[in-house]
Amino acid sequence: MAGISSIGVLPEDCVSAILSLTTPTDAGKLSLVSSMFRSAAESDVVWSRFLPKNYAEIVAASDISGESPLCSKREAFFRLCSPILIDGGKKSFELERFSGKICYTLSARELAITWSSDPLCWSWKSDPQSRFAEVAELRASSWVEIHGRTRTGRLSPNTLYGAYLVVKISEKGYGLDLMPAQVCVQLGDALQSSQGSVWLRRKEQSNLKMESLFYGNRRERAIKLFAADLGDNFDSNGIRDVRQREDGWSEIELGEFFTGEDDEHLTMSFLETKGFQLKSGLVVQAIQIRPKH
Repeated sequence: MAGISSIGVLPEDCVSAILSLTTPTDAGKLSLVSSMFRSAAESDVVWSRFLPKNYAEIVAASDISGESPLCSKREAFFRLCSPILIDGGKKSFELERFSGKICYTLSARELAITWSSDPLCWSWKSDPQSRFAEVAELRASSWVEIHGRTRTGRLSPNTLYGAYLVVKISEKGYGLDLMPAQVCVQLGDALQSSQGSVWLRRKEQSNLKMESLFYGNRRERAIKLFAADLGDNFDSNGIRDVRQREDGWSEIELGEFFTGEDDEHLTMSFLETKGFQLKSGLVVQAIQIRPKH
């Protein structure tokens, strides 16, 4: 408290400059110390440091551009802590409330999905739980390949990020539990890459026993071939599972990467191309890129 008291004797603009070097969470807590701290913590000097330099351009190109003008940098910050649609509604932008780091989402329409224009393989439809106008649903294909591409200059610098494929699996889905899928994140010239494997759906033990009666060990042989293709990158104990989210969707971690100061190409991939069985029922909403903590 002695340190805070000594800061309190400084001019308000000096206190604002100091608070701007903290985090949004810290600034909010310190605003409770005194009326002078509150005034300093709410100043544009503080909140301009927590906003992206091009935040005005982002707002102007978003779905909130027609709303009432944002009266202060603090108001702008907290408005951007809720997702806004940008680039014609095909991408989403938001700020992490406690850190101010950028979260960036590419809708299914912004992804390169193999054969997504073939109505026999994929269908495009609306989903009331999606923030985007359309999602892509796998109808029938033995080959599932999805890539998302962007640049790290759209994200916060010097930050560890994770990339997540946001999906659902319909009740009528099939063929998604024979082989694990390959996932990968590649940054720049591939000097930094993250690879792994994930189960879209795990078979129940009862189903495994029934399958073995009809098909023998076909599944085990397929996984061995998958492991042979991956070589040292395959770890049967490290195959990840789909994780449930609070918004009614699930997510698959594609990998992680660290942004520096340079603006580099970023490629995020999901592939289930080793199993030749028909697959159906995978619903793709987006790839979300957010800081990891």
